[in-house]
Amino acid sequence: MKQRHYYYIEGKDASDSSSLKYIRRDIECDDAFDGDLILLAFPIGLMPEISSVLKHFGLRDDAEFFYSECKEVVSVPEKHVNAKGEGKLTFQSYFHKFPESVSNFFDDAKVVVILHPLDSTNPECRDYNMIGYIHANYFDFPSPDGKMNKGFYYNVLRLSEQTVNGEAIYRRKRIFSTLFSVLLDFATLEDIHFVYASMGRENQAINDALKMNSERHGKYFETFPMWNNTHVNLVIGSSSAAKKLVDISKDREALKEYYAKLKTLHNNFVFNQLHTEDLFFALVNRILRSSPTSRIFMVPDAKGNFDAAGFTINWGDYMYLKLQNPKGLFKVIDSLKLTDKILYPTLLVGSDGNVRQLLKGAAYKYKKEHGVQVTTMNALYGDPHFKVKKSIIQDPFVYFVIYDRPLQYQAMKESSMNEKGEVQIFIETPML
Repeated sequence: MKQRHYYYIEGKDASDSSSLKYIRRDIECDDAFDGDLILLAFPIGLMPEISSVLKHFGLRDDAEFFYSECKEVVSVPEKHVNAKGEGKLTFQSYFHKFPESVSNFFDDAKVVVILHPLDSTNPECRDYNMIGYIHANYFDFPSPDGKMNKGFYYNVLRLSEQTVNGEAIYRRKRIFSTLFSVLLDFATLEDIHFVYASMGRENQAINDALKMNSERHGKYFETFPMWNNTHVNLVIGSSSAAKKLVDISKDREALKEYYAKLKTLHNNFVFNQLHTEDLFFALVNRILRSSPTSRIFMVPDAKGNFDAAGFTINWGDYMYLKLQNPKGLFKVIDSLKLTDKILYPTLLVGSDGNVRQLLKGAAYKYKKEHGVQVTTMNALYGDPHFKVKKSIIQDPFVYFVIYDRPLQYQAMKESSMNEKGEVQIFIETPML
């Protein structure tokens, strides 16, 4: 074990806009990196003023350089493979603009970066390499006792793969463990007792690291299997189904009806983040404002009544994805250059038949109008539309939960169970 520290930045000082309000937190780490590291945790809203943050800590205060480092690290391949290297889906995410593309998904995230300061003749303006990047997204959620709780949802976790003379100088130094030491420490600082995220394919090494870090901070760790389902729009798309789609993106009354169905469906889900109409409309407004082609569609039943609906998010407005070393049917998809743009339907409600019509219609519409060739959807056991989302092209993922209130967590799980005894967890976030 070694002693490190990070700076927990709350923002600009209210009494002096030229200075930062922050505290230093000491943490124990077991990374194998020998040099100094600068670890920063700051609100994503501080990104436009990042130059002042860097300058304060004696780092090169070039915002565009910092953003380019972020983009480079975030575009590191996300390897959904197990300890044996088994897995079909490894991809790289290239965001069109940084930080705008990421902040449009989560505007209240805490960003954690790990920087390696380099030797410099000017100690007040040191160059650096970015080693790690992650978001801890704030949310609140109700528990069965009616009380509100705070939580974190982690995403966009990447570690640098920079090499020198063929040696990975950061990747195999257990930096991942140090990153989670920061995350779990400031979760304690924020009085947050529940965090969760997708970690990709089951990986024993990552499992062990997460479990070890959780126990070190007096917390518990649990995983749930999930599946990423990929559909080729040329195959599932239907022009007749597209004609049934009703765009309700700007119809506030229809959106209210949509939300009422969402609330009924997800009311007992663990970590339900959309427990109020205001939270729902905040998400809708944020995505539609930043993505001109993302829409909310409804499909009526045979009597013309509101039935199925879903939020179809065009990730292509924010980023494009590139598969790396694809296997199986993913190799065919990659050879056809189908993954530059991806449609991500989420928050589905309604009967299976009309939800299927919505997905088939959206697949056709986005392929024809926006050149989107692939639709992807995630599903856990307990997902009401698990069968509808299922595809022959799928890859097993894992969600993990870290918590320190076992009795409350058990009560939440029991309250969320469907008639099959499956725990239902809210994973309908706009981005993994």
